[in-house]
Amino acid sequence: MARLAPDQRAAATAPPGPVLCVAPAGSGKTTTLVARIAWLVATGTDPARITAVTFNKRAADEMASRVDTALEPLGLSVGAVRVKTFHALGREILADGGERIEPLLDRESVLRDIWPEIDRGTLRRLDDAFSRLKLDIGVTAAEVATDPEPGPIARAFLAYESAIEDAGGLDFDDLVARALRLLEARPRILGRWRESCRHLLVDETQDVDRSQLRLALLLAAPANDVFFVGDDDQTIYRPALYAGPVPANWALTCASLGRAPSDALLKDLVPLFIRERDGLLTVSLVLFLTG
Repeated sequence: MARLAPDQRAAATAPPGPVLCVAPAGSGKTTTLVARIAWLVATGTDPARITAVTFNKRAADEMASRVDTALEPLGLSVGAVRVKTFHALGREILADGGERIEPLLDRESVLRDIWPEIDRGTLRRLDDAFSRLKLDIGVTAAEVATDPEPGPIARAFLAYESAIEDAGGLDFDDLVARALRLLEARPRILGRWRESCRHLLVDETQDVDRSQLRLALLLAAPANDVFFVGDDDQTIYRPALYAGPVPANWALTCASLGRAPSDALLKDLVPLFIRERDGLLTVSLVLFLTG
């Protein structure tokens, strides 16, 4: 903690409740998140009640290594704090609920099995559309099938989901989408996972999709001890999946927290992570929200 800049230390030691930390590239966001975990453990939090998530495996592996290094002086063993991608976390939740987690099917392979002559452009459009249906809109094949006059995308989605069902498997998006539905339908399992995610930290928040954000907020409720970090200027998925504002934008995150069981409200707005680049001051923000 002594190595942190004052702004980083203020974020890492913020009081309990939701924190949204928005800062530019190179400002030490992940360092601050790791310091937050070390501070929680050092001040008495059970490591088994801390979970950190990020958007891809490489980032999760790197974060896990940094967390292990930070916790070693505190006498904790490797892996004492759960660090996962959203998909790995969803897989673990599904397994805990007794749901099938294999085989994990490749979407392109399934689509080519259904339509061997499918071209690359159509494949990309269907891939994007199916992810939007599953992760942004959050509908199932059964719900789409109720449409009396389904369009071409809906018909393709139904054929694809039928093939997934026939294979007895699931696809990559299902790891999050099905985990979310399972938690919403089974309060006992949700309660167990809320205990494991009593302190939830989310790195690279700008790249989470709507279902991932919903999953994070569901797990963090009702206490909402959730620590989001990210940089909206670095988002990589906006062009691929969303025509409008990305689900992970900060306004939606704050609004979602405001509707959470703790009825979180914006309490304070603190300018942090001030950096000078090319003669310009870059000012980012940490939002402290409280019930």
